[in-house]
Amino acid sequence: MTSKGNGTIVVLNPTAPPREVRYAMAERLSDIRGKSVGFLWNNKPNGDVLFGRLEELLRQKYEIAGASYSQKPTASIPASEEVLEQLVASADAVVVGLGD
Repeated sequence: MTSKGNGTIVVLNPTAPPREVRYAMAERLSDIRGKSVGFLWNNKPNGDVLFGRLEELLRQKYEIAGASYSQKPTASIPASEEVLEQLVASADAVVVGLGD
């Protein structure tokens, strides 16, 4: 918010316009029992701890078949095509998340 000195206040909107979605979301699995789950971490603190605990819970409650872990260099950089392709090849479902 800034003042022009003449009693007028200018309010700026810092939000960006919505992005165009170029890819459709994958269909939801009917059940994850016996499926393999991938985790994509954005490298923020404690994300690895969160995913480790989530894997334990998924193994106990849903008996998932396996888990694979990938990470991005930082939160602000998208995952590389190579990382995404590895997740597609190794997992039936993927959890994308952050830490902090």
